Amino acid sequence: MPHPKRTDLPAIVAAAIEVLDERGLDGLSMYAIAARIGVRQPALYHHVGDKEELLAAVAAEVLDRWHTDRLPVEGEPWADFLTRNARSLRRAMLSVRDGARLIAAAGPRSPDLDNAIAQTSLLEAQGFSGPNAVLAFITMARYTIGATLEEQTARDGAAIVLPPGRSDEAAAHLAHVAGQVNALGPDHEFEVGLTALRHGLARLRDVLEEPANATPPHADV
Repeated sequence: MPHPKRTDLPAIVAAAIEVLDERGLDGLSMYAIAARIGVRQPALYHHVGDKEELLAAVAAEVLDRWHTDRLPVEGEPWADFLTRNARSLRRAMLSVRDGARLIAAAGPRSPDLDNAIAQTSLLEAQGFSGPNAVLAFITMARYTIGATLEEQTARDGAAIVLPPGRSDEAAAHLAHVAGQVNALGPDHEFEVGLTALRHGLARLRDVLEEPANATPPHADV
């Protein structure tokens, strides 16, 4: 149903999110957004320069609405915050159709400065160097976006599908295991990846942040 003829940027972005949910990112055209609002397409360009600028505004709005766990609580363990933040980002992307594609293509390339300071300060206070604190956030964000992108776009709903035609014991066992993994579902799959990253980052922190005069790991002494 068309909106009243209100063409400020918030109204355009709200209409764009509705069209995105109905048609997906490939069907999100300026014409469809204008039709949803009930205006002619040129009216949109009084508020956005082009579709790329609009997509950036839509991506920012999706994150503002649904990515609600961006800041750490004082004294929160770093791994707990990284996990909570990643779950929040995934939840935001799953809140709209093609959300991961949208964020990957048009999400903000520069972080909110105050958020970034709070996030990196938490990790630095708990043993990470500044660069490795930033890299930890990049690692978690890229995993989260990639996993959600596959979940939203993969054929067969991201289920493991094995080729037919094998009836030997090894193939039957693998098919059974694949069925078990499929039954666990995408939420469980995502959490396994998060757990692996948490443990990996903890190990990297312990190794990479050792004092310069410490004995290198696995060295013969």
